Amino acid sequence: FGENDNPMEKSIGSRSSAIDTIKKFLPFAKKELGLKDLPKIKSVTTVPGADGTTFGRYDPDSSVIYIVTQGRHPKDTLRTLAHELVHYQQDIEDRLNIRSGETGSPEENEANAEAGVIMRHYNEQNPE
Repeated sequence: FGENDNPMEKSIGSRSSAIDTIKKFLPFAKKELGLKDLPKIKSVTTVPGADGTTFGRYDPDSSVIYIVTQGRHPKDTLRTLAHELVHYQQDIEDRLNIRSGETGSPEENEANAEAGVIMRHYNEQNPE
């Protein structure tokens, strides 16, 4: 890589720049999902209640999204956030259950697919 080609240069890095990136993304994702409101979103270094292998989690009991931002590429962080916002939408629509977070569940598959679509649309409008 050349001096300006280091992929880590594009990582969100600091908490303040992560928050700025997320603030820019949220109105777009809210509109894409047709949400009236947004849950509370907390930038964390590790996701509470997780085993350390996940970068995001929506907690339906508190309506909070926890998202790891530091040291991650912005697109990866925003995709995680989009995924968790789909779970928030599922919760509003009373479609979450005890198995919703399991790999391969209909809710998890929907969150994965919808997050991909949201990111594709966002990237088309925000190529930078």
